[in-house]
Amino acid sequence: MNATPNRQAVIVGLFVAVGVAILAGGILTIGDLNDTFTSKVSVSAVFDEVGGLQRGDNIWYAGVKVGVVKTLGFDEGSRVVVEMKVDEEAARVIHGDALAKIGSDGLIGSTIVVIHGGTAGKAPLEEGDILEVSKAVSTEDIMTTLQQNNTNLVAITTDLKSISANLAAGAGSVGKLLNDDALYTKVVDAVSTLEIAAANAGTLTASLSTFAGKLNREGGLPNDLVTDRTTYASLTGAVEGFQHAGAHASDLMEALARGVGNPNTPIGTLTRDEQAGMDLKGTLDNLHLGSRLLVEDLEAAQHNFLLRGYFKKKDEPEAEPPIQAEACLPETTAAAGP
Repeated sequence: MNATPNRQAVIVGLFVAVGVAILAGGILTIGDLNDTFTSKVSVSAVFDEVGGLQRGDNIWYAGVKVGVVKTLGFDEGSRVVVEMKVDEEAARVIHGDALAKIGSDGLIGSTIVVIHGGTAGKAPLEEGDILEVSKAVSTEDIMTTLQQNNTNLVAITTDLKSISANLAAGAGSVGKLLNDDALYTKVVDAVSTLEIAAANAGTLTASLSTFAGKLNREGGLPNDLVTDRTTYASLTGAVEGFQHAGAHASDLMEALARGVGNPNTPIGTLTRDEQAGMDLKGTLDNLHLGSRLLVEDLEAAQHNFLLRGYFKKKDEPEAEPPIQAEACLPETTAAAGP
């Protein structure tokens, strides 16, 4: 009779023990009370703003939880001093010049402290170290940026609405182009003309290319000028000859100009002295008259009976008839009698 109640008491005790163990394990797992049994390194950081950070929030390093926030307090000013407990094992791989910043566990997760950076070769974290702080983008900053972007988007939308209304009303060049068929036709014609001009330009370019190919053909003058030193030397010599001739002609013209300017020279006398010009004209008239008389004497000699036989004996091809003398002076010949 007494064995059955004792047995039931043992079973109930076992169930109670198992339940207590499960409850303790759950509490330890959920509340991270197991951190109490690991060695910690106390470090701190001073933030201007912690964004809702609370005691017990996690500390991450390289995406791994390495500790928890122990306490939060204010310094002499308005900044927040955050004391953190970092696992001693993790503190061995975190450099002493690492930075701390306020972050979040996901987009809308809880606030955490993120340790990052550090220089290789620096000593690891030690008890009492104060971490430098880097500014992180907070949710408030993100919301402010989004609000500014929304304002800009509204302004852009308003401008686009105004532009589309003007286009529909035919305002501006583009609006007229969209609404005026005649203007559109002119634009199409202009584009067609440009296409024709582009085709002509392509043809001209091809022609120029062909022409350049012919110029570069071996045996041509341009090719010889570029490749044949003898032809280039000859052309250079010809150019130098032209330059020398031009210089000589320039000297001659300067000499003539000096002669004309000097009344004591013959050409200066002819150009400046009217009497000398008249004398020269008279001399030419006398020469003309002498030539006329000489022709008349030759005509008379041909008809003289003493010389008539001499003129007949001369061969016809070799003899120069008097008519050639008359050709030089046609007026004198016509005036002279037989």
